[in-house]
Amino acid sequence: MKTKNTLGILLSCVCAVAMVGGCGKRSPGNNAPGEKAKKFYWVQPLKGHPVHQMTQIAFTEGCKKLGYQAEIIGADNNDLSATIALAEQAVAKGDAAGMAVWTGNPSWYSFIEKANKTGLPIVLPHFPVAEGSIPGAAGVISCDPAEYAREAARAIGKAIDGKGAVAVTQGGFNSTENLVAEVFARTLKELYSAVKVLPPQEEGFDAPKAISRAVSILQANPDIVAALSTTGNGAITWAGAQRESRRKVVAVAMDYTRVNLDLVRDGSVYAVIGQPLWDESYGAAELLDRLVRGEKIPWWTKLPAPFITKENLGPYMELLDKFEAAIKR
Repeated sequence: MKTKNTLGILLSCVCAVAMVGGCGKRSPGNNAPGEKAKKFYWVQPLKGHPVHQMTQIAFTEGCKKLGYQAEIIGADNNDLSATIALAEQAVAKGDAAGMAVWTGNPSWYSFIEKANKTGLPIVLPHFPVAEGSIPGAAGVISCDPAEYAREAARAIGKAIDGKGAVAVTQGGFNSTENLVAEVFARTLKELYSAVKVLPPQEEGFDAPKAISRAVSILQANPDIVAALSTTGNGAITWAGAQRESRRKVVAVAMDYTRVNLDLVRDGSVYAVIGQPLWDESYGAAELLDRLVRGEKIPWWTKLPAPFITKENLGPYMELLDKFEAAIKR
């Protein structure tokens, strides 16, 4: 994303963020009999994950600006079937004007098609897919994972001087993370043929277990000099693995959360990729509003994802300072 654009959106919303907690709760009777539904749903597993909380707040702020209620639903763990069941219940209520669904898995496709047949517009944030591949979806809003995978390959290859082995870990095996891992490995081999890229391994979303898995990878591969994690937890995973194994690697992960930026600042992690979590989530509400008003939207609203190192950390730290201060009020 462009820092200036994201900062502008956040600063315009920041005064209202402290009230977000109440916006996510359903308020029966807000729509008078016969009145058109004015609620957008955000559907996402791992509901309490720190990265996901940022997306939920951004979506809620977008809804608020446009005059809609926002309700956040999803399982607290990564149970996809439980989250789909909650989404089905939401559709059955009949109070939705639109829905943003955090997908990344073909298991969602049947639900999306059925929900759209009820007249519900559906937008897909974060996980880009080919147009027409998910019947019922109106469009996606995200960055291009292939682009930031290539950027990561170039940066890591240069940092390790084109030598050694590179580990790849994923939060889970889903369409976006799979693509990132594939493009990263292919690009690194094209640019630095002497580098060995290890097959991706799943680190999961439990921090102690993820760190333990990364330590095992390091122990089994003494030639590892770098690591790419395709998930927001990856910075914690690889910082912890380096600490426990007492080995230093060039680690790159995802997302500009506070803890991740702190790890970049203190040198535990080389860089994080700034997936446009705020922009794509806030933008999902804007796209739903356009659909409700009868407008046509592009299939893919593409956003940039910067490579954030210690050298360009400042604007993102300032962004989070202002954001967190508003939440505490």
